[in-house]
Amino acid sequence: MLQLDPNILSELAKSAQQLIDNLHENLIPFYERLAKGMAEYERVESEAFEVLKSGGWLGMERHLTGPQVRTILAIAKTNGASAASEAIRGYFSANDCALLVAMSEGWLDIPYFKDRERIVRDAMAAHRSGHYTLTVPALLPLAEGLSAKIAGNAAGRQNVAKAVARQWKAREQEVWTEVYADVVIHVIYKDYDFAQDPAPYLSRHGILHGRIPDYGTELNSLRVFLFVDCVADLWRENRNKKNP
Repeated sequence: MLQLDPNILSELAKSAQQLIDNLHENLIPFYERLAKGMAEYERVESEAFEVLKSGGWLGMERHLTGPQVRTILAIAKTNGASAASEAIRGYFSANDCALLVAMSEGWLDIPYFKDRERIVRDAMAAHRSGHYTLTVPALLPLAEGLSAKIAGNAAGRQNVAKAVARQWKAREQEVWTEVYADVVIHVIYKDYDFAQDPAPYLSRHGILHGRIPDYGTELNSLRVFLFVDCVADLWRENRNKKNP
């Protein structure tokens, strides 16, 4: 059997230990920089989604890239929330609303929307024509109807749109699920006294009960399209879980 010189073995052990020590010394700064970078990324992401939440912009995690979201944050910090909302409006209205057209066409793969294809197409045509007083009340019930399909009997007596929002937030603890739940529960479906309380900027109850005359803006119309699109995406997720 081959016998190795004990001195050689000792030197090999020392060399291996020195290599390990050097790697350790080099990795510590790397992991520190990585942790610092991740913390900064999470801070910026949190700030950006706060801007999106305050504006009622749902589903941006699917429609905007990370750099685009950070651009919206920079615009909000420099020029204010209204400028950030205007940037989002411009993004979705580009090329005669091509993104919204593609989005709404995609809904028609869902049986619930296929049965209501005329409503979807009329709403899209109204939005492109600037008839926002027609799009908002036409689409809001569709978000609620499809939410009912998702929630099923589990919702009980709850508002189905709120129930779906709560379920998603409980299932996925992410900044965008928090944005969705907060906007749906505390803005769109917020309960308020018609006679005393100021209406939220987009109130399902105030609009469909005929209490708000000035809801028909391009921003609100876009918000409702994005709301419906989020519900559509949740329906697909729910279907895929049932039929993997």
